Amino acid sequence: MPLSGNMTENDDKTKNYSINAVKEINGGKVLGSLHVQGYRDSVDPTRINAPPYNVANASLGIANNDGHSVNISGQHIPNFGNRVMTSANANILKTDNHQLDVNASSATTIPKSIPNFQTHGVGIDYAFKDKFGANASVSHTPAFQATDYSIGGKMNLHQTPNSSLNLNVGANRQDTAFGRGDWNKNAFIEFKKSF
Repeated sequence: MPLSGNMTENDDKTKNYSINAVKEINGGKVLGSLHVQGYRDSVDPTRINAPPYNVANASLGIANNDGHSVNISGQHIPNFGNRVMTSANANILKTDNHQLDVNASSATTIPKSIPNFQTHGVGIDYAFKDKFGANASVSHTPAFQATDYSIGGKMNLHQTPNSSLNLNVGANRQDTAFGRGDWNKNAFIEFKKSF
């Protein structure tokens, strides 16, 4: 089972740690990860009773080669509570040229005595020849009476065996009980290289 790890340091001298594992099985893989964000090596004199880290996450997922997957993850925020998230993805079309996936997710806060920021969402992703892609999603958080909408597109501008250059565009909007939000547009160019 291959393991990979990573450590980064933030501007405030706290550290982020992550460990990822992948186990190949017949027709798919099992994935696991652990993450700790904002770990302090020593006590912060301005926050003496602060916990030694900001957030801890763990996740476990199963994905098969047909594009179907399920994932469960947990998040602990000291002095606040825990959050459990589940998600599933189903590939409903896969040809040499086209791929279409649908997904759903749900998250809840534990313990129930604190404000419950349950969020439920669905989405759809389309790809054409790994060259063009489009996605749309909607999620709802009842506690805030908020619904979030997101749409996006991606175009591969250049591809080699170990690098890629992509153009990404998108827009998102939030509607609440107080009114309908404006569409916030974004665009960026993404370059990836593996060594």
